[in-house]
Amino acid sequence: MSDGNFNRQLLPKTDLSSGLRAGKAQMKMKAQQAFEQVINTYFPDESEERKVAMKQSFMELLRKS
Repeated sequence: MSDGNFNRQLLPKTDLSSGLRAGKAQMKMKAQQAFEQVINTYFPDESEERKVAMKQSFMELLRKS
């Protein structure tokens, strides 16, 4: 009788996990583009170095979540 453990290699291959990764990547790109639009709209006079620093900080926060 099985104890509930199973060998993952015996399971059929599915595209679910790769689809989830692709969806997450798309959402990160959309979030990055939206953030850039907000920065350029509300802070047009900000220096490019400062904008890049804000974008990097935002992307780092996105990676942690």
